[in-house]
Amino acid sequence: MIGDYGLVADGLTCALIGRDGSVGWMCVPRFDSGSVFGTLLDPTQAGTFRLGPAGGIGEQRYLPGTNVLVTEFHGARLTDWMPARFDGSAAPGFGDGALCRLVEVDAEASEGIELELVCAPQPDYGQKPVQWTGDGGLALWRRGSAGLEGQAARLRLRAGESAWFVFGWGTPPETLTLERVRASLAATSAAWQRWSAQAQYQGPYRDAVVRSALALKALIYAPTGAIVAAPTTSLPEALGGARNWDYRYCWPRDATFALYGLSLLGYHDEAGRFLEFIAQICDQHPPPLQVCYRVDGSTDLDERELGHLRGYRDSRPVRIGNGAALQRQLDSYGEVMDAVYTYAKWRQGLDLRLWTSLRPLVEYAAAHWRETDESIWEVRGGRRQFTYSKMMCWVALDRGIKLAQRHHLPGAVADWQGVREQIRAEIHRRGYNPRLHAYTQTFDNSVLDSSLLLMPLLRFSSPHEPRTEATIRRIRERLTRDSLVARYENTEADGVGGPEGAFSICTFWLVDCLTLLGRAREARELFERMLKYASPVGLFSEEIDPASGMALGNYPQAFTHMALLNSAHNLELYPEGVA
Repeated sequence: MIGDYGLVADGLTCALIGRDGSVGWMCVPRFDSGSVFGTLLDPTQAGTFRLGPAGGIGEQRYLPGTNVLVTEFHGARLTDWMPARFDGSAAPGFGDGALCRLVEVDAEASEGIELELVCAPQPDYGQKPVQWTGDGGLALWRRGSAGLEGQAARLRLRAGESAWFVFGWGTPPETLTLERVRASLAATSAAWQRWSAQAQYQGPYRDAVVRSALALKALIYAPTGAIVAAPTTSLPEALGGARNWDYRYCWPRDATFALYGLSLLGYHDEAGRFLEFIAQICDQHPPPLQVCYRVDGSTDLDERELGHLRGYRDSRPVRIGNGAALQRQLDSYGEVMDAVYTYAKWRQGLDLRLWTSLRPLVEYAAAHWRETDESIWEVRGGRRQFTYSKMMCWVALDRGIKLAQRHHLPGAVADWQGVREQIRAEIHRRGYNPRLHAYTQTFDNSVLDSSLLLMPLLRFSSPHEPRTEATIRRIRERLTRDSLVARYENTEADGVGGPEGAFSICTFWLVDCLTLLGRAREARELFERMLKYASPVGLFSEEIDPASGMALGNYPQAFTHMALLNSAHNLELYPEGVA
């Protein structure tokens, strides 16, 4: 199951570890590189790395305040981590990166325990043969307390004994010892704990909030500050369906939402680094923004299918790259500028150089807001006049105006004010269906879309404004199943077709709307119900199957964890709603 995996990360890449001690997914040397282990997508063709008792299934937990994962088996404990390098620097003694694994047998395990060790990487999604250090290609290496001549071995440990194994890449260490491995574990744990202890939230949901913050931090590529939407590709939105996408890239929209969530907790440095990343992109490639980028800011995301992989539970196709990169999504400008505005508010100002790089995003929204696009959900059925995109262009102008006025920054404020009012008037005229009593997905239409729950959250309208409140009510009536909210009606018309699960982020948006309306009891009940859909270690996928509660889509999903942070914050900030 998708939710049966824990995440470990180092600031460059990550690994998903299953309850049986297997590595379900791992790309090296960075998030958007080819995979070396991928049993989540194919148990035989994509590389295997397992360490644990033969046939054993354990229970997982994190060391408190860390992304160090512990899997408890009967009689033994497996600890997995990647030496932390949040600033992008190397971890001494572990090459360019490594996954460290330590098994410790309980002192009470009188009969000892037999471990199964399999390390059979298959680089580039199983398309290339492994090249160990010195053989050229991707330089891989492995070290352990017990030798591994081939791909598999069995180890017998007595009570109180331990075994370790490290898989790495880059220049290998001359020697590795148990002492050095344990020292790495202690240092990595301490680094995560120092970071998570800074979280400025003391409400009743602190455990879930800190776990979400740690998940978001784990998805940040330290050298640039880019954050990936998720670390996986092609985990299906419906079993056996075609909605299988590659999320291992940086969407400015997703990243700005996610970093807003971190900023709520006081992690402003992460938001600042990401805005520098976007500013550099704007300097090198003036708007329009590409929808998504590689973690180093490069733009080559050609989408293709890997026909040799069977897919998660036979859900084909498996895709790498993402064709959405070439779409037009006008909403991105509003999301980025909202993040800039919020960052400047917390920092009590905005550097003129950063403003000079990002101001063209406001100007682009002003010039192009009337155009059609594919919008937030990246439909593949053709461009349309999406109401959400128009609203986000309004947000881009609104935040640009406020930034210029409050921080004395240059800009065509009078012109922007005029365009801002034009957009508002057009949304009121063509985006609201009086017969349906709701704002609709596109202009002059009758399809409901949950993205419009963001209207009051982004201050486009008051939650108590009759049309806004009516829209929230209609979405609850028609897009909710077992309290879980779907993205929109008529998924067959989006150019992809087929079913999908409820979108986790949409349900959190509904929590926020209820909070702002002053319906605190309902909001908390829904929020606490959502927390129960987290994986055993507190991680969320993109979607949830309303019928089974099963996690669907790529995992863990930055968008969802951002929404959880925001909802927890709003529940504390607005106990009586807003006027």
